Amino acid sequence: MKLEVARPLGLAVIVVAVFVIIVPFVNIVPNVLPPKFGVRDWRFGAVGYFLTALTLPTLGLGLLAVGGVLRESRSALRLSSVLAGLLALLAVVGIAVFVSDGSALRSGNTEPGVRRLFNLGLTRTLVLSLLAVPALIAVALGSHRAAGALAAGEQLGKSSGLFVSGTS
Repeated sequence: MKLEVARPLGLAVIVVAVFVIIVPFVNIVPNVLPPKFGVRDWRFGAVGYFLTALTLPTLGLGLLAVGGVLRESRSALRLSSVLAGLLALLAVVGIAVFVSDGSALRSGNTEPGVRRLFNLGLTRTLVLSLLAVPALIAVALGSHRAAGALAAGEQLGKSSGLFVSGTS
């Protein structure tokens, strides 16, 4: 079966992908306004919200890439590649800021129960974000390569030649 059979589904996948990418960030905006970049507590919380919100946008960017392949859309693949690369870079910077601010805040808290909860939250956020970074890099590189393959197929005057299964 050639990929053209799945092409109409590509638009639906792209629409769902945009929804999955945007909604987590819309949910955190009320929690981080107004911005107070000079305040360590605010910065730690805002970066923590961003890092824990990365799971769904990572999935959404993967879906955007799949939708781009199904639709043979280089623009969707480029967008997926650029956004995934940008989010990976922001996540790496965010992890550094989060660890730095978290260490300073943790050392100031001496109550054992609060410290334990703080450590659990810190660990959970770091694990989620450290898992998201390689996934975002994989989406960025995969989207970039798929866009290149589509461009090469178009330069040859053919369709991409991608197949869903081995039969034609």
